[in-house]
Amino acid sequence: MTSDSPQHLSVLLVEDNPADAQLVRDLLEAIEETTFTVTTVHRLAEAQQKADEAAFDVVLLDMGLPDSEGLVTVQAFRGGPGSHLPLVVMTGREEAHLGREALRFGSQDFLRKQDLAPPMLERILLYAVERHRTQRRLELLATAFDSGQAVLIADDQPQILEVNRAFTDITGYPAEESIGHNPRFLSSGLHDEAFYQALWERLKEEGHWEGEVWNRRRNGEVYPQWESITSVADATGNWTHYVAVFHDISEQKRLEAELERLASHDRLTNAYNRHRLYEYMNEAAAARDRYETPFSILMFDLDLFKAVNDQWGHPVGDAVLRELVRRSQENLREADILGRWGGEEFLVIANHATGEEAMALAERLRQAVADEPFPTAGRITVSIGTAEAHAGESLESLEERADRALYAAKRAGRNRTRLDVPE
Repeated sequence: MTSDSPQHLSVLLVEDNPADAQLVRDLLEAIEETTFTVTTVHRLAEAQQKADEAAFDVVLLDMGLPDSEGLVTVQAFRGGPGSHLPLVVMTGREEAHLGREALRFGSQDFLRKQDLAPPMLERILLYAVERHRTQRRLELLATAFDSGQAVLIADDQPQILEVNRAFTDITGYPAEESIGHNPRFLSSGLHDEAFYQALWERLKEEGHWEGEVWNRRRNGEVYPQWESITSVADATGNWTHYVAVFHDISEQKRLEAELERLASHDRLTNAYNRHRLYEYMNEAAAARDRYETPFSILMFDLDLFKAVNDQWGHPVGDAVLRELVRRSQENLREADILGRWGGEEFLVIANHATGEEAMALAERLRQAVADEPFPTAGRITVSIGTAEAHAGESLESLEERADRALYAAKRAGRNRTRLDVPE
């Protein structure tokens, strides 16, 4: 991060509405775990200039500005000096769909202004910075791999004629244990005969092959490598040698997996995040429209969770959220998908479930939470609102109905489940 302290973020706030800008600053100031330095500008042109002049950890961008509107704002910012910065966009109540579209244009996340709250704002900004840092590490790692290539030279048998030091460093095999052997002694057994046949056919036809190969080191460890093989011909055009150049991509694979996890999971609870939930809901909606496959959603949050944080502190509150996710996952069906919607609010996509079936699931979740006290915090309850998706219904409408049912459960006394039935 820009500051020497890991608990500090420098934020470029791009917001033309003075009241909204002040609200964001006030919310950031109210956060205790992380401190924020906020630089506020009112136009896209000013934001691009600031991004070029100063260092920021993250950008919070309103999509409606005097000199730019909608997705064009995101595209323009991503195409300018701020292209390297983590980006979170803000939308109004009627523009939530634009926030989701912005994810496709390089935004790390989005939030609606009416949903702004210190914990959510803090988590979204920290997540954006963390994901950006991981991506940069991945890029640097790729550069490092390029400078440490292993080389193997074989004849047309093929038998290995020569290997370099990087080959030994990666595989563990010294030159004296490699030269004279068929390169297949490195095989992990994960590729079938058809894989190698296709590889050699490509070499014979085009003189070159490139791809991912899983091999086995001298110590028995199976690992991935990126390999490029080139055929070498003599003056008559006959292939006489093959040169293989490769590098170990184990760390790259690990980082890619971690980056994928960060892109799809909530950092605190390891449940799916809002972005990934939207993707799954779109898939469920497509199946509903094409195959008439039912699905429902359950929206729930912890009752009086603020009191838990006030009495026991945020570490206990975080532990409660993690335990809530654990209990929920234990009681879900295999087809169900759980994610963190924001703050203490969670959402379950109940695939292949009608409203009545979703209500049965909701009641099971409610009991799993209420029946056993939580460590330190004691008895915790949840209120759950459910809604079945109907043909032609937008996701926004479905979310609103589940949210309406949730608050009906709250009004009924909490620790309740309610099903919304469209009028």
